[in-house]
Amino acid sequence: MSAGVDKILSVLVFLLVLPLHASASSNTREDLFSDDFENGLDQWKISNPEAIAILDSGDSDHGKVLRMAPADARLHALIRGSDRWRGYRIEGDVLFPDDKHNYLGFIYNLRKTEQRVDLGSIYIKGNGSYIRVNPRRDWNPARMLYEEYHTQLSGADAIRIGEWQRFAAEVFGSICHFYVGDMKKPKVTFDYYEYDSGKAGFKPRVVGGSVWIDNIRATSIDGLSYRGPAQPEGLDHDSGHLVTDWRALGFLTQSIPEVESSSVPGHEVVNDGGIEHRWSRFETDPRGAVVTGRLVDFLGSRTVAYFATTMRVAENETARFELSTIDDMAIWINGIFQGYVYPDRFAWHDFGRNPEHDAPDAWDTLEPGTHHILVRVRGGRYASGGFFARVVREPAKGAH
Repeated sequence: MSAGVDKILSVLVFLLVLPLHASASSNTREDLFSDDFENGLDQWKISNPEAIAILDSGDSDHGKVLRMAPADARLHALIRGSDRWRGYRIEGDVLFPDDKHNYLGFIYNLRKTEQRVDLGSIYIKGNGSYIRVNPRRDWNPARMLYEEYHTQLSGADAIRIGEWQRFAAEVFGSICHFYVGDMKKPKVTFDYYEYDSGKAGFKPRVVGGSVWIDNIRATSIDGLSYRGPAQPEGLDHDSGHLVTDWRALGFLTQSIPEVESSSVPGHEVVNDGGIEHRWSRFETDPRGAVVTGRLVDFLGSRTVAYFATTMRVAENETARFELSTIDDMAIWINGIFQGYVYPDRFAWHDFGRNPEHDAPDAWDTLEPGTHHILVRVRGGRYASGGFFARVVREPAKGAH
């Protein structure tokens, strides 16, 4: 074999091996953060030092811990510099000292603007031993929009008052996988929070008992370690039966009569307090949820948003427009006011096809033709922020 061929083979081998080295290097985890709470809270941004502080646990295995006690609705402990983390796994120990209403809320991708704070959140309920998904938009909890993620913890993974339990979360972009007890398989895989970066931290329940955490450690990740089916088991998200084609006009401080009286809404330009607002396409989440909390404030003054869609009913059929909602709403069809909608306890993604869930709110039968539907949502109500809608079509009387 000639020297020239040997050289070419050597180059080819080098080029083949290089990606393997790069991959091995990129999968090396970097330590991002650790704290056993023995040396103060300089690494944290604490919203209320009287409610969130270091405590001597009296346990020789844990020593000092971080105690978080309810004090106000926006209480939190954020890790300084965590907004610069791209993908990470964060682990720690949690204990609930008292048998009271309490939880540990994990915060991720917290975003703060001049108007509001939005954050991804998943919590462990202490008394009750379960997990809930609970994104907050302008600090308003939206757990009632995600009740299918409610996951009971049992066996070795259960929460027991007065006993330490291990937890972890992996955050990669907008996705969060949440672990309790079992550190290999997540209890919840949540893909539907809209922001893909921001601060990380923790919070206690608004009222009730305290929660302790210890041995918090974060490392970088290049991807999620769990690649299996969505958790909890049995999720059947399918938006095919839902209305997903929406336009929206949002962050308004008042209702707009000319929008509500329009027979074909969705095109008006609105001036509200000197700010010009235009309609734009509004994407539902992959489940088909219209996440209205993205366009209304809970704490701020911008508490009105409109959502418009168009239904076409064929000559040989009739149709009903149905809703499952946790919002206060008003409905117009073709510019004619239809009435108010009161919130359900939960908004279900599979309403109308799952007999175990609440009966939907239905409107008068729509005759053949084109129908323009307008929904007005009011913010400022606790635990609101979204709805699902569907169209039920039936053959018209006498149709073949």
